[in-house]
Amino acid sequence: MSVRMGSVMTPIRATIRPLDLAQHLFEVELVLPAEAVAAGAVAALPAWTPGSYLVRDYARFVDRVRILDRGGREQSLEKLDKQRWRIPPAKGGVALRYRVYGNDLTVRTNHLDASHAQIIPAATFLYLEGQLARPIEVRFQGFPKAWKVATALPEGKTGFLAKDFDTLVDSPFELGTFRTRAFKTGGTAFELVFTGAHNGDEARMAEATRKIVEAAGAIFGGFPFKRYVFFLTFVPRVRGGLEHRDCTSLIADSLAFDRPEGYHGLCQLIAHEFFHAWNVKRLHDPVLGPFDYSRENPTRMLWFHEGLTSYMEHVIVQRAGVVPWNHTARELAKCWSEQVQRPGRLEQSLEESSWDAWIRFYKQHEFSPNSSISYYDKGEMVAWLMDAALREGSHGRAGLPDLFALLWKRHGEDGLTDEDVRRAYQDLSGRNPALFWSAYISGRAELDGSALVRAFGLRLEGKAPWEALSAEDQGDPALLRRARAWTGLVLGPGSAVTIQNVLPGSPAAQAGLSFGMEILAVDGWRTSTPAEAQRLLADPGPGGRVRVLAADRGRILEVEVPVVESPERTFRLVAETRANAAQRAVFTAAYGQPFPLAPTRRARSSA
Repeated sequence: MSVRMGSVMTPIRATIRPLDLAQHLFEVELVLPAEAVAAGAVAALPAWTPGSYLVRDYARFVDRVRILDRGGREQSLEKLDKQRWRIPPAKGGVALRYRVYGNDLTVRTNHLDASHAQIIPAATFLYLEGQLARPIEVRFQGFPKAWKVATALPEGKTGFLAKDFDTLVDSPFELGTFRTRAFKTGGTAFELVFTGAHNGDEARMAEATRKIVEAAGAIFGGFPFKRYVFFLTFVPRVRGGLEHRDCTSLIADSLAFDRPEGYHGLCQLIAHEFFHAWNVKRLHDPVLGPFDYSRENPTRMLWFHEGLTSYMEHVIVQRAGVVPWNHTARELAKCWSEQVQRPGRLEQSLEESSWDAWIRFYKQHEFSPNSSISYYDKGEMVAWLMDAALREGSHGRAGLPDLFALLWKRHGEDGLTDEDVRRAYQDLSGRNPALFWSAYISGRAELDGSALVRAFGLRLEGKAPWEALSAEDQGDPALLRRARAWTGLVLGPGSAVTIQNVLPGSPAAQAGLSFGMEILAVDGWRTSTPAEAQRLLADPGPGGRVRVLAADRGRILEVEVPVVESPERTFRLVAETRANAAQRAVFTAAYGQPFPLAPTRRARSSA
């Protein structure tokens, strides 16, 4: 029997066995040492996983929970609530066994079938309350002989060892016949684990990853680990990522690599999640570690941890030279277009969005676009403005990467507060951070692109829908009239003509149309598709009116909707033709690329 020696805790020994791969079922056995349960204990399953701020109630996938003494005899086990069980005192230790269902292939849930097994520790392993520091040894039995195991955990003689439960939660497992590639840089070994078929070039992906990690590591002067694993899983029409301390889980579209944009998107995803190895996994609000796995852990700093990382992914792929500037420019301009026109920008600040992530960002409803923002997307645009403000205030000597480098030097893994970020901002820019914070982080000020012109020589040009028409189409009065028309109705995808959103204050809102209603006819014409309905709504042009026949919960109503000129704008990012040498130098310092060529023609600026 294992005993506790000195201050070293005897580990929990965990074994995972497949029960029915086709039915996505596996068994977990936890052998709990005597010292852990001699006075009784409470075993609990996490309700969420770090990096994904939503209570997911993983216990709903767990059943057949039972406890066995050393002789194999089943003992009584009391379930306390949705995710906790009371273990009676057991001087000789006990074995806790339970069944888990895993059929949700995301970066935060278990999935196993005949081809592979992805084990997400937060959704799999119970912990003993008050004993999160106890080590856990994990081994696998009964899986197909051809399968291998990949994880960031070190492998010992009898299993993979996590020094504590927090480390285990940060260490997913992939089992199967995956492919691997590896490289070394800066004294650190990097591994790529490829699961699933795809139409891409894995050598190209690995080389791009090498360049990305080198560009990120250069910001911080090296890597805070000796080994790091990229798990890349390929699934049709799925994309996502989840960061961990020494690895990251990534899911990409299997069929995206028949065009360069597929690689560009993957590079951005890799850069985003890898940057999290510093920002949030090490540099983080103290609330975000050590964790309370039983409930929400709210923070007002997700704008910093996620939004700024979303911008830094663009900086990193540019410095790495793995994504062309024209692609990054389109991505930034698209995000700007969305954020300056999202109605929720006037309703919710970045700090509020961060704090309410648990109940609002991950649980969106029909009205969410009108009442909330994304700390990812709005945070990305604010990070861009912060980079510009830092460079303008420092006369080009410092930018957002330097802010992160300074924070890393000052705070490392000791915790990070909003005040720490403000102080670093002031030290680098020479500016009082209160103005920037009150406008963009705690406040709801409109985004101002003029700072981008002053700092980088980059200008956002806004075009109205009719300005985007070709010269030939602009000569067609009917097309021009429809392009100018707007009612504020957003119709959902699919065959039914269903209202997805009604923009606040729009003609449609004033007429009484609302979410979920079905548009049956416009001006007496039956509507069969969303595109057809939008064309009919636009037919009268600005100043006209349309009669809309709609169905609402089985009842039919008819309303008159005024048509006005569209306030919508689509932005593109262009280089200033008059950018001076200082602006060009700042651009190159920021993105590691030559200043882009100016456009051949100028469009009206709305920035």
